[in-house]
Amino acid sequence: MKNYVLFLFGFIYMLISCEKKEVSFEYRIEPALEVYLETFFEEAKARGISIPKENLIVEFTDSLPEDFCGQCERPKAGRTGQRIIQIRKNSDCWDIKVSQNKEALVFHELGHCLLGRDHKDEFFPNGAPTTIMTTRLAGPYEPCVYVFGDDQATFKCNKTVRRPYYLDELFNENLSMYPDWAEE
Repeated sequence: MKNYVLFLFGFIYMLISCEKKEVSFEYRIEPALEVYLETFFEEAKARGISIPKENLIVEFTDSLPEDFCGQCERPKAGRTGQRIIQIRKNSDCWDIKVSQNKEALVFHELGHCLLGRDHKDEFFPNGAPTTIMTTRLAGPYEPCVYVFGDDQATFKCNKTVRRPYYLDELFNENLSMYPDWAEE
């Protein structure tokens, strides 16, 4: 019995006195994606939100499921782990997209990985999503590429005026603002 108690105290002492191994995470951004990351951090800062530049890998890949253009791997709540964003670099997801659509895709994935946001599929009366965190991300604030018709057609086609709302909502999901352009 005495040996058992000594063994138990020795074991507990070893557990308490062992140094915990420090975990280090990588921060690595694909050069072509860096401009979008910098813009994201600037937009966060402009809204009074400080997000550390650590524990994040953002890279291009060809190994995502066919219907995915991006994916965030983040640790479960309360756990630690490397955050990794992968963007499919092909013509449908990246190569032929305008910069606003590329930005929206990267910001959507950063919303998952850095802001802890999940998907939200709600829509305004005009059919536009209420957030870029939708599963139907299709150019929420893209410009017109080809416009035929009058000024009204140009206005309906040009979605660049929506960008401030979508970024405000991205960084504050409880935003109560209802934008003018959301009506039918």
